[in-house]
Amino acid sequence: MKTELRVFSGSQFVGKPALVDVEFIPFLQKVNDFAAEQLLQVHVTSSARQQGVAVGNTIVPPATRSNHLTGHAIDMNVIHDGQLFNSSALKKSNHAKLPAQVRKFIQAIRDEKELRWGGDFGTQDPVHVDDGLNIRDALAWDMKFPIIQAALIALTRPEAEAGQARLLFLERPFISGPDVFAVQERLVALGFAMNPDGIFGVVTDRALTTFQEREGLIADGIVGSSTRKALKLT
Repeated sequence: MKTELRVFSGSQFVGKPALVDVEFIPFLQKVNDFAAEQLLQVHVTSSARQQGVAVGNTIVPPATRSNHLTGHAIDMNVIHDGQLFNSSALKKSNHAKLPAQVRKFIQAIRDEKELRWGGDFGTQDPVHVDDGLNIRDALAWDMKFPIIQAALIALTRPEAEAGQARLLFLERPFISGPDVFAVQERLVALGFAMNPDGIFGVVTDRALTTFQEREGLIADGIVGSSTRKALKLT
């Protein structure tokens, strides 16, 4: 068993960074492939979560042993032809009204034996997709939980305390620290308007995404190794 917090980047994935356990990535690749087949985009709204941190706009109250806590779940909206389909649109009672491509995408997830669609839960959660780790392998869930939680906590700590360069991106609660300040200073030096405060907020996210587009990088709003190099921070 391997456990490591990673960011999944798929051709059809947009929205928030998909922070997941490395062993969940093959399942997200399947979701990405299903979306590509139907010319859809997967708009991520939530992925790995810190235990005890309030989550806004959740459809269903977080479970005590949620797969989000081990990086084995995402919440998503679906975008088809420029239109976003959220939890209200994706619930079972509305499926007859959905475009055929969206219906086929959801059905592909349901037909994949290693994936679960939250719309099939007793309490519907139609934006949720996971691999059922908490049920099919409770021991693995228990072993992964402290590792993923420690990695998530490290994301909110200053770089020196975490001991290594951390991923920086727009998240709630906001990521802050001297490493964020350094990114902001570089962006200002490159002509972006902002007031460096060491807090990775919306303005920083927009400036960073624009910078990434300009540099030919993946415009995901994440400060990883490639973006650090482009910013000359390494």
